[in-house]
Amino acid sequence: MSRMKSIVAVLVGTAIASLVPQGQAQTVKVNIAGASALWQTLALAAYNNGNGISGATAPTFHWTSASNAVNLTDTRPSPVVVDEGTLWVVWDSASPPNVWAFDKVDSVVGVRAFFAQPHANVNASASVLSVTGTSQITLGAPVWGNDTALPTSIQALFTSGVLVGVAATDIRPEDAAWAAARVNSALGASVAGGSASDGLDGLGYNANNAAGVAPTYVSGGNQDRLVGTAIQSGYPGSTLASNVVAFSITGKDPFNGTKIPTYTVTTVGASPIVFITERNEGQLTNLTNASEIQLQQVFSGTNTDASAFGLPAGGINAFLRDPLAGAYNTAEATVFRRPTVYPNPVLGLSQETNVNGAVNNPLKGQAGTSNSSNGLGARYRTGSTSEEVKAVLNSATKFPNSLDGIGYTYFSYGNLSSIADDANYGYIQLNGVDPIFQTYGSAVDPGQPSGAGLAGELPGAANVPGGAFPAAEGTIWKNGFSFPNLRNGTYRAWSLFRLLSSGSATTNAAALVKASNSYVVNDVPDYVPAIAVAGTTDLGLKLLRSHYQQLDGNGNDIGAAGVENSPTEKGGDQGGSILPTTIGVTTYQQTQLVQSGTQDNLGPVVRP
Repeated sequence: MSRMKSIVAVLVGTAIASLVPQGQAQTVKVNIAGASALWQTLALAAYNNGNGISGATAPTFHWTSASNAVNLTDTRPSPVVVDEGTLWVVWDSASPPNVWAFDKVDSVVGVRAFFAQPHANVNASASVLSVTGTSQITLGAPVWGNDTALPTSIQALFTSGVLVGVAATDIRPEDAAWAAARVNSALGASVAGGSASDGLDGLGYNANNAAGVAPTYVSGGNQDRLVGTAIQSGYPGSTLASNVVAFSITGKDPFNGTKIPTYTVTTVGASPIVFITERNEGQLTNLTNASEIQLQQVFSGTNTDASAFGLPAGGINAFLRDPLAGAYNTAEATVFRRPTVYPNPVLGLSQETNVNGAVNNPLKGQAGTSNSSNGLGARYRTGSTSEEVKAVLNSATKFPNSLDGIGYTYFSYGNLSSIADDANYGYIQLNGVDPIFQTYGSAVDPGQPSGAGLAGELPGAANVPGGAFPAAEGTIWKNGFSFPNLRNGTYRAWSLFRLLSSGSATTNAAALVKASNSYVVNDVPDYVPAIAVAGTTDLGLKLLRSHYQQLDGNGNDIGAAGVENSPTEKGGDQGGSILPTTIGVTTYQQTQLVQSGTQDNLGPVVRP
């Protein structure tokens, strides 16, 4: 919801701030806001085929809202700021029931909701909460199935509003704070970047802050610096917008000076960024592989044409997520634009090249700058993971000129179900490495679509042995473990998912992560678990990304990590070099290694 739309909600938001039920802590185990990459997989783990997680009273039940129908309300600004989300709720048979809930928004928005003092709250109207449910978890029974109506007592919780106790994020909190500062500042090079900058340390959604510099608390208020212009979706007919609002992960809340409390980071697991294509109009039908340099040409708008990939000329659509999304920032740092720890120059080409922040807002139909054929190719912004996948699904029908399109998302069976098991859509290799299976276009892995014309088809439930979930990872991948090229370090575009929490929510968040790790090994393998999973042969991820001190546009340190439920971490890690844990390096022992920016050298480069 845009800042203008949020004005309508000011009275409602004020009421919510005062009506959060005192008794909700007795039943609400976790109330999560954040990354769509974790939305479905944590829902499946909480429900656990009707059995629930450890400590739940079976049977469990579930409900999902309509898309973007639930509010995430930040009460610090005046008027309050509301982001549209999609909510799942799982509850058990205890009396009163235990409740687990997750409102899906952008990753950085979820991090902001958690660090806001007071926390943002999740709320919806009675008309939204009283429907039976929309069954948006799409993998069928027994893993989910049809929704059940919410009990009136749970409806009452969310009608009044439930404070966010946990953030789900697919980038480190330091990286989320850096992304927020980049967005909520003037377009251009930062002081720290100087002549080494590409001019995109700030993206132009708030001209009141110097490029890449987050506003801090000032007595008396400085809201013009704290709230920027919302980033709008360019998907046809969409009203989605991600609000640009300041937050801090250490020190004081920039709105009111309240001290930011200690928080805990619980690592969940890793998933690859997958580049997905429509391939039934002819322009991208034969695209099976791309280098990061080729992808930079397309997503930067330099050449929105199939010729950028060495294919016959023809315009294509390129779909960019918004820069508050975790998938955007992971792709930006591992494929497009390398982490900017100056004075070294920026490596690669940003997706924000020639976007010009609020001027092209929404980014909608911007042609490439040097198209080699008919000039029909263009870039579009999408406002959510579901819109990103829908954009690829409908590239030839919802957008001008009937063109094939390319986008990206974290892999999950649910996220990609609408374009899976369909020869008209597919995914590609990055630098000749398959993100999902061992070998592209082969029949090595039992869960891999194979046969004439099916190379690179996205896998769905119909492709797993038995034709439906649950399906253990050992039945889908020949070597017994999911995502083999992520695990062996050859696929470069991935990130570790985390939950951020404080207080009693930390224990409950850790229990949900434990249940989720087991679920992805045994039932729906949506990610690689971060650690060994008890009762299975899965030893977890044996890689880490090197960490580095994340800096703002003035060269000042961003954040210091909270308490960790995993091996101690410090600093940002998006775009960090991939290192095996067996060499004895821990993330606490920071390095300054980032991945190199050349097509032929995938090794690390050193930042000072």
